[in-house]
Amino acid sequence: MAPSRAPPRRASSATAAAAPAARRVGAGPGEDGAAEASALAEFARRGPECAFRNVRLLGRVVGAFYDEKLKPADLRASQLALLWSILACQPVEQKALERVTETDQTTLSRTVEHLRAGGLVKVTQGADRRVRMIMLSARGRRAFLRAMPYWEAAQREMSEWLALGDLRSMARSAHRFAQARRPADDPPRARRTG
Repeated sequence: MAPSRAPPRRASSATAAAAPAARRVGAGPGEDGAAEASALAEFARRGPECAFRNVRLLGRVVGAFYDEKLKPADLRASQLALLWSILACQPVEQKALERVTETDQTTLSRTVEHLRAGGLVKVTQGADRRVRMIMLSARGRRAFLRAMPYWEAAQREMSEWLALGDLRSMARSAHRFAQARRPADDPPRARRTG
């Protein structure tokens, strides 16, 4: 027969709940596991509070929806989003684009290379030969414009399910959070000119 366990207590705050549960997980080798099971049950109920979990779920659901809606334009949602960022800042240095999109160098390099290979962007050397300048090609501009009616239809449908203004506000907060975490010697993100 499994050992009985007391019902988990309700915490007055997330921090208050985490501390006792974390202490129980670190139980000594001779204990029977009831404390660990109780702590795990406590944390299992708190999964929906996790910002990362919620953002990942949102990203998968929204990304799949936009991918489906953009199929007739032969673009994925992630490609359109990057083309949009390039268009807003072009010509843009890759380093600045990393900051604008909050994307690491390796991932962005690979994605830009796919867009370049597909003829959607042009990559040139800047005045400093170590700097890569990125802008939409003529084909990229046409692809972007071709995608806009599908994107607008997707936006209308998505707005029936999600508050798009709230999402935009959360994205701005995420940018501020990322900027606050950057080292002081990291230059500010690119701004649109013109």
